[in-house]
Amino acid sequence: MKIITVDQVSKRYRISRLGAKSIREELARAGHRLFARSASREKEDFYALRDVSFEVERGETVGFIGPNGSGKSTILKLLARIIYPTLGKITVRGSVASLIEVGAGFHPELTGRENIFLYGSIMGMKRSEVRAKFDRIVDFAELERFIDTPVKRYSSGMYVRLGFAVAAHINPHVLLIDEVLAVGDASFQSKCQQRIEELRHNGMTIAFVSHDMSAVERLCSRVFFLHKGIIQAEGEPHQVISNYFSSLFFKHDVDEQRHRVAVHNENDREAEILGVRFLDRVGAKVDAIATGQPMIAQIEFQVSRSIEDPVFELFFYSIDDRLHCHYTTALTGDRIQLLQGRGIVEIEVDELGLAPGTFRIGALLQRRGEDMPCDWKPRQYLLKVLPGKKVRGMFYSPHRWRLLPPSETPKQQEEQNCL
Repeated sequence: MKIITVDQVSKRYRISRLGAKSIREELARAGHRLFARSASREKEDFYALRDVSFEVERGETVGFIGPNGSGKSTILKLLARIIYPTLGKITVRGSVASLIEVGAGFHPELTGRENIFLYGSIMGMKRSEVRAKFDRIVDFAELERFIDTPVKRYSSGMYVRLGFAVAAHINPHVLLIDEVLAVGDASFQSKCQQRIEELRHNGMTIAFVSHDMSAVERLCSRVFFLHKGIIQAEGEPHQVISNYFSSLFFKHDVDEQRHRVAVHNENDREAEILGVRFLDRVGAKVDAIATGQPMIAQIEFQVSRSIEDPVFELFFYSIDDRLHCHYTTALTGDRIQLLQGRGIVEIEVDELGLAPGTFRIGALLQRRGEDMPCDWKPRQYLLKVLPGKKVRGMFYSPHRWRLLPPSETPKQQEEQNCL
């Protein structure tokens, strides 16, 4: 059963191009609006969303991802009826609780206790229902000592804890959660995600906005990728997240292109990295490899002048731009002599240790012992790591377990030594 229906919704804002600071400027501004051509007026319109349509089933958890300004929070505010669409229609069949901004829905002069009952009444709950859940809400928020303190004296973290505790225990039909959860500490974020899992299993419909792709992939059954107010993709979380980062990673980045070879003139380069490709165990070119499978990476290069003792390096960056893995010939003890012309250097990995996700790959070529590279391709290539061998944490490491026989346990060995 459909609980949310968004039908060809657009949200338009009018951006003021003239900042009126006096009566004279305000009159000039009014005159501009009156006599300006329609094309000029059109330039003042900004569409936070444009012709967006989707449906959400009851009990489904959906995620909205995209760069800042893509329209994610606008969708949640429309669903919460904080704002209304310029065009189109939104239907939500049931009650909605939202955690969109820190302290949203709270009165700063009221205490935490009073705000719990206030928010409950706004959600249509009877006072007796709120009272029955009050202790659980306070216990979840861990604010027993401060529950009778006006919330205007709360820190942002305390605001979030109380806000989420109330929204998650009132049991609305639809719960809207924005990136506001990132304000809490690691312990609270873990508790919130566990609570979201409980709500999901109990059949609550959840709309989730976050830049934490691991949380989105773990919590959501379906994901929407927005860019400039338009849905670019929707579907299974892993695939949509991969599409999102693929679009970001291959954007033209002028600064990084300039940084590639800062010391050498383009026409006087000693060597150049022409490309990086990945192969599977049979030597076929691939763009995705599963965790624990063999991987072959090839760096193709062009050398105009021979380089004595070169060093090749590969860098694997995660979606949040953290360096997860680094391979370098400088640590292997091998010395490579390059000649003029084209060539390929290859690295073979028996079991790829990266956890599932999308990784940007950087490649570097330099003389051993020098700081400035002959060529540097920062985050120019892409590798998708698919689910394979089970991994908990950030990296899979090949290993074996075995049960020691009693004769090999430390206690037995100590007893034998004593004898």
